Amino acid sequence: MAQLPVTSLSLLSRLRDEGNRAAWEVSWRQFIELYYLPLITTAAAIYRSHTGNAVPSAVFLEDTVSKVITDFLTKNRFDPERGRLRNYLRVLTNARIVDALRKERIFAHLPLDDNEGAPELRVPSETRSEKQSFESALLNTIIQDLRGQIPLRHFEIFEMTKLKNIPPKEVAEALGVGRNVVDNTVHKVMKRLREISTRPEYQDEYYQ
Repeated sequence: MAQLPVTSLSLLSRLRDEGNRAAWEVSWRQFIELYYLPLITTAAAIYRSHTGNAVPSAVFLEDTVSKVITDFLTKNRFDPERGRLRNYLRVLTNARIVDALRKERIFAHLPLDDNEGAPELRVPSETRSEKQSFESALLNTIIQDLRGQIPLRHFEIFEMTKLKNIPPKEVAEALGVGRNVVDNTVHKVMKRLREISTRPEYQDEYYQ
């Protein structure tokens, strides 16, 4: 299945809405599930870029990502109209890593004040592994949005045929429905998926 470029604006809006505490907590768990691994990939890539390709420890990466998620929660300065979520998360990650490297004196030749103009402190270019990791998370996000917009049985058929790659004939037999039901459902769900993914705000998130 092709990667679909999306950042869930509904998820972001729920993260900003602290009035409904239960929904807010569920949204945060979803955010962490979707972006934890991409942030680990990003942290590793940025660390290598700043240290001459040194390999960070698993503890360092986990600690960095935890701090980035905390920063995102407490600072809450992301504005979808001003840029991509992934770029904002990379800025937060870079800041945390630079701070840690300064304290470890890996940046011993630099002052400990905030010198954003130094080449060593700029956010490195996004690597292929980061791009692929974020794309996977974004695809998962749109699928989560889709799941909330279609009947459960329709999503089940979509999941079995498109996400688990089970042949339609076997899906029909497993669910006790006709093959035409499976084919028609997949057609409708894929149409809905394309409608969601081609919204201007979603396309802007990925292509601009």
